[in-house]
Amino acid sequence: MIKKIIFTLIVLMLLAAGAGFYFFSKGKKTSVISQNTKNSQQEISVEKKFFISGWLPYWRKTEGAESLAGKLASFNEIHPFAFGVNPDGGLKDTLKIGAEPWTKLSAEAKKENVSVVPTILWGDAKAMHHVFADDTLLDKHVEAIVNLLEKNNFSGVDIDYEGKDVADRDLFSNFLQKLRGKLSSAEKSINCTIEARTQDTPPDGWTGTRAMAFANDFSALNQSCDSVTVMAYDQVFQMNGIKTSFENTSEVPSAPNADNQWVEKVINYALRFIAPEKLVLGVPTYGWEFQLAKLPAGYRYTRVQSVSYPKALAEAQTAGVTSTRDGGELSFVYKTLDGEHIVTFADAETIKEKITLAKKLNLKGICFFKLDGLADPRVYSILGEAPML
Repeated sequence: MIKKIIFTLIVLMLLAAGAGFYFFSKGKKTSVISQNTKNSQQEISVEKKFFISGWLPYWRKTEGAESLAGKLASFNEIHPFAFGVNPDGGLKDTLKIGAEPWTKLSAEAKKENVSVVPTILWGDAKAMHHVFADDTLLDKHVEAIVNLLEKNNFSGVDIDYEGKDVADRDLFSNFLQKLRGKLSSAEKSINCTIEARTQDTPPDGWTGTRAMAFANDFSALNQSCDSVTVMAYDQVFQMNGIKTSFENTSEVPSAPNADNQWVEKVINYALRFIAPEKLVLGVPTYGWEFQLAKLPAGYRYTRVQSVSYPKALAEAQTAGVTSTRDGGELSFVYKTLDGEHIVTFADAETIKEKITLAKKLNLKGICFFKLDGLADPRVYSILGEAPML
């Protein structure tokens, strides 16, 4: 009897120990699973996703909206060139935001969970100085932006103030700081769009608006802006101070709009001051045409017009010439009644290389200038390959 009791006690002890081990092991396993899940969630939360946005110009709003039909899912954000600025800092509705085709496109964007962040475009250097230097006008300008976002329920704003006088650098930074304070309390974002540059100070002789790319304090931008989009295009103008006619001593005609090597140099410079997770690469979907004049050494280039992808293809076909690729862009030279012209433009492969560059540099993403229905239609298939937020 005693043996049976002892045996029973031993069995019970073993069972209890086993249960304890089981529950301990199960708990530990659960803990491991929870930790793995936590790590997985952390990995998901910190994994960098590629951001895609684009500007919709008011001068081709109908064509731009039509070109995005069925393609909005490829974007995170769209920037309608919606608003301008009056000389006193008041805003004007350039796009007619409450009319078609914008209302329909905005509704489609909402269905696709695409953010609508309007661009305020301003290019009057004299008026900007007048507003930035006057505290009363500046406060009214900031308040007008805040009211605009709240009235239309926009999630943020894109500040694209181009052509500023280099002497107004600190005044512009002060404006951004004030705007940042107001938008933060309203839980609205601010994107700052700026010109490209590759050095700290302007070249000798560049003053005023010619040195506009240097009117931006990159460190201040990093502090005040949620994201910063660098317009890494119009290369020949940026390198020559926005001059419509310039000389190049190279014997091989070349008028790049956004050469990959130059673009990488532009972005690497910006990365010295601006966090990569804030930096967006501005990518052109268009190109330029210049008249060539032979000089004793090199050529003089005089701007003729901007060219779209279909226009460039048509000109090359009419002239019976073949485009060649250099620096990621396509270009060709052809003869006209007034001499030789050179055309440089972008196709889907050009844009694919820009996306690859942006990913290599761990940037937030890219922003197209412009979504006007004239880009290489194959671009959208490339966008489908990019992971989205």
